[in-house]
Amino acid sequence: MSKTQIPMAAFADTKPHYGILDGLRGVAAITVVCFHLFEAFATSHLDHRINHGYLAVDFFFILSGFVVGYAYDYL
Repeated sequence: MSKTQIPMAAFADTKPHYGILDGLRGVAAITVVCFHLFEAFATSHLDHRINHGYLAVDFFFILSGFVVGYAYDYL
């Protein structure tokens, strides 16, 4: 069996993909994971390695909202 080839003209009207946003979302996700890992070893709020890592959750959701909104925008 041979694979069927989809002509590139079928994708001519698609929007560009922003790889940097995927990278930033990945960094935000890793920051949240590190925040939770280091939180277990902190003896006080001053001992955190990543003090405001929880803000990466907000950053991740804002970026995800933009990506989804951009992908489904019909204009």
